[in-house]
Amino acid sequence: MKCKIALVRDGSAEPGSRSIDEDAARWSEILRERDDATMREAFQAWQAQSPGHAEAYARAEAARRLADLLADEPEMQSLRSETLGRVARQGQARRASRRNWAMAASLTVAGLLGALGLNLGDSWRMVGDARDALAGNVYRTGVGQRERFTLADGSVITLNTDSRVSTHYRDGLRAVTLERGQALFKVAKDRSRPFVVSAGGRQVTALGTEFDVYLSPRAFEVTLLEGRVTVTRTVKPAAVASARPTAAATAPLAELRPGEQFVALAKAAPQVRAADVRRVVSWRNGQIVFENERLGDAVAEINRYSQRKIVLADATLASLKISGAFNTGDTGTFVEALTDYFPIERDTLDNDDIVLKPRAPLRG
Repeated sequence: MKCKIALVRDGSAEPGSRSIDEDAARWSEILRERDDATMREAFQAWQAQSPGHAEAYARAEAARRLADLLADEPEMQSLRSETLGRVARQGQARRASRRNWAMAASLTVAGLLGALGLNLGDSWRMVGDARDALAGNVYRTGVGQRERFTLADGSVITLNTDSRVSTHYRDGLRAVTLERGQALFKVAKDRSRPFVVSAGGRQVTALGTEFDVYLSPRAFEVTLLEGRVTVTRTVKPAAVASARPTAAATAPLAELRPGEQFVALAKAAPQVRAADVRRVVSWRNGQIVFENERLGDAVAEINRYSQRKIVLADATLASLKISGAFNTGDTGTFVEALTDYFPIERDTLDNDDIVLKPRAPLRG
């Protein structure tokens, strides 16, 4: 089927002044730029106004991703040129950015799908599965960023700082690889297609559930929020990208219940333990929560969220214990707390990194 993509006019009106699909597309863009408590509360109030609002927002998220997939198509390139040119002519050259293009493209695709009479699941799976089967999709965040992505089947991945995942959907399997970092998965139910996350030589299999996976050079962690998942060891981690894993290729490690966490540290036996779920996923609200944490580990966690790094000049500092809640990326406040409560002083390097060292004793 050949469809013409037409330009959707994009004014400066706030959400609520246009059609539901247009409002949903604008909310999709607004929340990417400003996902704070006030804006989230306003968004939730908008969603609560009608069951159709949540469905429209899901369409907008899917349409936005579809627009990205079709970015190289001539129709989309033409749309981009028209949109940016029109915005510039309106005297808003500084706003002639990816946001304007993405919003217009999302609105266009959402309208196109509606005109074709396709629902979200059918249309998004039709396009998404075809693209994924050929090459897979890659989703990533930079240092200090977090981003939410809606997949072809309606599953949602929220990526933490400096993270990267790739997806490969096909008949009978929804395969995802966490290449680095941390991701929260909210899996759409589909018993005919297990949702399998591969990371660090292990696989997490779910049907419909919500769980967090963290991968670093020293640790692999799976925390279950709801539903049920199994954790297995994979002989060839990359095999999930090309074929369904078989029983012979995996060995069972654990089956988690909500509130449990599977932990595999370097040079240590894996274990299942109770988890403080709210603390584990506090990052999705822009916070890091420490409870009696070694300062060395806390510094490593804080450093994940900023280009400005903290260095411990004395190994004895690493064993100090710290508790508290800090905003992600706010390295300065974290350091101030340390120097206020511990006998620690700081130096700032030419590259703006911070060196912490024991405070010199006062001379009498």
